[in-house]
Amino acid sequence: MLGIRYSETASRQIKSIARSNKQNAILILKKIEQFASSPDEFSDIKVLKGRQATFKRLRAGDYRVIFDTENRIMNIYQIKHRKEAYK
Repeated sequence: MLGIRYSETASRQIKSIARSNKQNAILILKKIEQFASSPDEFSDIKVLKGRQATFKRLRAGDYRVIFDTENRIMNIYQIKHRKEAYK
């Protein structure tokens, strides 16, 4: 089980998503909770390439959660739509 820590940016982004579409926000939060509760069993995680090689991404519908794990803590840095996530 991992603890979850949101950056200020990620907190603002999830609040913005919730204002426009509550169902997407619920899906994103569920996926984050699922990964945090059993990270070894989660198969939809990819390590990013290039400059962002230290980060991983979690797919949640049309959104991507950019994070890393350190000392049993899931640090979430960004939550963006898939069109904007890798720019």
